[in-house]
Amino acid sequence: MKPGLVLLVSGEAGDSELLRVALESTAVRVSAIADVAKAFAEADAQRPDLVLIGTKIPRDHAQWLLERIIADADLRETPVVLMFYESRRSWVLEMIKLGLRAYIQLPREKEDFLRRLAQHLPPGTLGRPTQADAQVSRDSVGERLRQRLAKRQIENATALTRGESPAEAGRRIMVLEQQFTDESGLTVRTSTREMSLFEKIDDYLLRFGGSNSHVIGIFMGLLVDGKIRVGFRHNSERLSLVDPSSKKTPEVAMQLIDAHLLQCEASNTPDSRTQKIVL
Repeated sequence: MKPGLVLLVSGEAGDSELLRVALESTAVRVSAIADVAKAFAEADAQRPDLVLIGTKIPRDHAQWLLERIIADADLRETPVVLMFYESRRSWVLEMIKLGLRAYIQLPREKEDFLRRLAQHLPPGTLGRPTQADAQVSRDSVGERLRQRLAKRQIENATALTRGESPAEAGRRIMVLEQQFTDESGLTVRTSTREMSLFEKIDDYLLRFGGSNSHVIGIFMGLLVDGKIRVGFRHNSERLSLVDPSSKKTPEVAMQLIDAHLLQCEASNTPDSRTQKIVL
């Protein structure tokens, strides 16, 4: 078997070093390119086993590269994985909807980096079987948590196939809203309340003037990750699921949100709420 090839799309020394350390005992080759257009040309010419998008690649550049790979008949089966830090997670779900295979969140998954890479490389690419290839008996805390959440997400998805519509499922999900403001350099919580998922979606549709794409991104993040923080001009809100087991897979989350948005569009009831506009 020829040595595997990972195409790293990054100009960051930290990304290259992390990959070098993870693969130093393997025969896998790494090609690092900072420019996404050149990276696409390299992928077309070399057919890498994995495309790894680095932590500092701008959002629009990463999306451009992913869309080009998915649209290419010869490359669309190539796994594309995104590395990102916690502060940049808000747009990852949009990449998943476009076809992103997986993501590696740093620094939380740094210790599992090699195992996470192995999941997306052809079997045997890393040489002889290692802990990264085999099922180990002592999984990391993060892996055990992922397994539990995956099980719950499957159960939630199965519930939708038992005659329960997405609209009915969404009405049962409760959201905890916590509002914060900055006072003299300190972040202070000013209010806390619970409401249904659909009530909160309606609230944000009003705030953002019916900007569905922005609202979808926010609530996809909430349903998949269980929590999200949204910043406004004078305050911020932290939204979290009251019941952590209400988390959904991206596919089921999109079904729930779409069902409510379609219901809103089909409703002929005029909206009598008043929007507060700050000038």
